[in-house]
Amino acid sequence: MHRKIVTLLLLAIFTNFGYSQSEKIKIKTDNLTEVNYLQMDDFYLTHYLYIDLFLRENLFPESNPEDVSSILKALKKYVSVENKLDVEIEKPGKRNYLIRFAILKKDDGTELLIAFTNWSLKKKVFEKEIKIENDSYTRWYFLNGNKMTYRKDMADKNDYSSMNKSDLANAYLFDELTDNDSQIKNTIDNFLKQSDLSVSDKIMANLILLKYHVFQKENKKVSKQSEYLNELFEKNKSESNLNGLQMAYDATKFQIELMK
Repeated sequence: MHRKIVTLLLLAIFTNFGYSQSEKIKIKTDNLTEVNYLQMDDFYLTHYLYIDLFLRENLFPESNPEDVSSILKALKKYVSVENKLDVEIEKPGKRNYLIRFAILKKDDGTELLIAFTNWSLKKKVFEKEIKIENDSYTRWYFLNGNKMTYRKDMADKNDYSSMNKSDLANAYLFDELTDNDSQIKNTIDNFLKQSDLSVSDKIMANLILLKYHVFQKENKKVSKQSEYLNELFEKNKSESNLNGLQMAYDATKFQIELMK
């Protein structure tokens, strides 16, 4: 099937399924067969790809939930070992933002979801096309059942014995091991019982707890925890070192919208 026809059919499918695609975003694939190959929990997909491909490097921070959702849903429907997905996002200036999603299956059976882009880390510009062999910004994630893990979040890349309980809970949440997911809540609760926590430590721990509730799809607890974090930020708005945490919280709120 001709690539242009496939693109038009994708646009029609998105409309029929009830979610819109911005006119600034074009999604293209060589194969319309719905494989639903990616089985990871939406929590990981929305967390990693929104932060890594829209916020980092200031690539597309003006994106809205509909923009990101259309890309993620197409990714889950059409990407497989045999089939890649190309995304083109219209940007001001000479060059658009290009992303190519592909799955690499290694000889040992390990699978990686790779996102190639045309953003040059060296030049800080969008190149004319994606050049995999140069310094273009690329992210890759290990796939393991319903887990999707960034390479630096893998358990063997971290020393859990040296972490405080807040960092340990975060590591448990994002590593590739499912066995320690049941320890996340108790670990963060124990950290929050400490009486000598700084404001930033307390907010960070509660932000991890919010992410855990999002991961567990505990909607009432997500709402309650969000309200509590709003109060914490408002109460401590005079603190000068909370900007990074505010940005992380804003990204989490965006993720919550994506998962609705």
